[in-house]
Amino acid sequence: MMRARTFRSIILCLATVAAAAGAALTSPRRAPVPPSPRQLAAEVLGEPDVRISAASTNSRVFTDAAPELGLVFHHDNDARGAYRLPEEMGPGAGLLDADGDGDLDVFIAGGGPLTGDRPARPCRLFRRDPAGYVDVTEMSGAGVPGPAYGVACADYDDDGDVDIYLTRLGRNALLRNRGDGTFEEVAAAVGVDDDGFGASCVFIDHDRDGDLDLYVANYVGWAEERESPCYTILGERDYCNPLVYESPLADVLYRNRGDGTFEDVSMASGIGHAKGNGLGVIASDFDDDGWIDLYVANDQTPAFLWRNRGDGTFENVATHWGCAYDGRGIAIAGMGVASEDLDGDGRFDLLVTNIHGQTNLVLRNDAGTFEDVSLAMGLGVWSIPATAFGVALFDQDHDGNLDAYFANGDVNVDNPMPAGDNRYAQPDQFARLENGRLVDATAASGVTFADVGRGVAAGDLDDDGDVDLLLTNNGGPVRLLRNEQAGSDRWLKVSARTGPGRRHAIGARLRLRVGGRVFTREVRPQQSYLCSGDPRVHFGLGDAVSPISLEIRWPDGRFSQHEDLTSNTHVTVIQDDAGGASGREATP
Repeated sequence: MMRARTFRSIILCLATVAAAAGAALTSPRRAPVPPSPRQLAAEVLGEPDVRISAASTNSRVFTDAAPELGLVFHHDNDARGAYRLPEEMGPGAGLLDADGDGDLDVFIAGGGPLTGDRPARPCRLFRRDPAGYVDVTEMSGAGVPGPAYGVACADYDDDGDVDIYLTRLGRNALLRNRGDGTFEEVAAAVGVDDDGFGASCVFIDHDRDGDLDLYVANYVGWAEERESPCYTILGERDYCNPLVYESPLADVLYRNRGDGTFEDVSMASGIGHAKGNGLGVIASDFDDDGWIDLYVANDQTPAFLWRNRGDGTFENVATHWGCAYDGRGIAIAGMGVASEDLDGDGRFDLLVTNIHGQTNLVLRNDAGTFEDVSLAMGLGVWSIPATAFGVALFDQDHDGNLDAYFANGDVNVDNPMPAGDNRYAQPDQFARLENGRLVDATAASGVTFADVGRGVAAGDLDDDGDVDLLLTNNGGPVRLLRNEQAGSDRWLKVSARTGPGRRHAIGARLRLRVGGRVFTREVRPQQSYLCSGDPRVHFGLGDAVSPISLEIRWPDGRFSQHEDLTSNTHVTVIQDDAGGASGREATP
């Protein structure tokens, strides 16, 4: 999180450019009629301030359904005037079927005191019932004490029940699902209780042995005694830049032994030889060689792209592949990350969230190298005033084009996009992909609240075929944005599983062909910032007509082909021992 000084430097740079053109800029704090940061960016960058207005749409896009469904949670960030770095970071959340009933339940990372001077605030588990959500934290044993941050949900022991990994300030936790609605904490027992300042985390099968391994991104080597006062240029007390701590950390890779335990292979794999201020992490096969790679969004240290060599080791190719920095050579304040095929070429591009004063970063994947196309895709105006953390790429209206949601919330009191009583609060943003550009559609989305946004977990929470969003807020409420889409009603949802009654095939690549269009997705529940989403893969089909065919490249490298699928169904495909599909079940 690049702090206040960064935004001021950008404004000074913009002022210099504008002055050369004969324009006079005044400080937004002192100007009688100040231009908004968005207007300023549009003028200096020479880009139109393009937005989709509410008048141009038929209805609101989202409704916050959390209160009516009983999903009540308010994060305690322990912010009491000490301005300590961990106060700003959480919480994360996870969507999972905790009780095996087919519905997505909700797990939210707890907050509370950083130093144990008052009772801890536990994580919460909410079970989805027909009437809404029920807090089952106490009866389930899922109430690990906070402060907690990143969440990754997957069946690590392949017993048919979804487990929960959780990063914390201190030793991380692993909640093993007993299969009877209860959990036990086993991190130390199975060897994954890293005690760094963990952030995002992902389950992957990095060695293609059929077992889920675990990658943990660590942030800063923080301790209470490392804190010292930091101030704005106006002399106000504020949070420190993470570089002040001069303590980047190495990330951790755990290899699943296949017997329910893990071994730390960080050094042997090469992962442990690099340090950074890790916040976001995403696993994908970026070079299409059949082996899962890892991109890590670091906060003001160069990003990592760990290329999987296929022999249990990784090499950091981020600089060589053009994704360690943005197009100007700046190590951005990378926070959240999402990856989808934004241009339809079958390769997975990157969308990385960033601090105010800089755009969010779009990196186009060009056969294993990346190009910064943020300005070309239209982010140069509307994303500059925002500090975005969580991000989701999904087809909100089923038109066959990806949309984007950004959870915004500042980290400094000189917030250029203030809203509400909290000085760090900002409105979230929603964008549609139109003609190769991400166009701001916030005004038409129904998103009118302003929070200190952090996590976004995407999934079909009400099983009606479209994607809803769970939002977490620092020091604020959780929100459940119910998708009220009124576009095309053609969609397909796919569960790819490694066997009958077994886990989701994390890392599988799905290629759907319909009506002359090709859609490429991966089974990738962990992305965004600190969050774990729906493991089922969602496709909006737009106006494309049948036939619908699906090709799956399974995590072990084998392929299966599935023809004559039906739209508006949830299809479950199960891999057999030969690599094909032994069965296919479709439900409306």
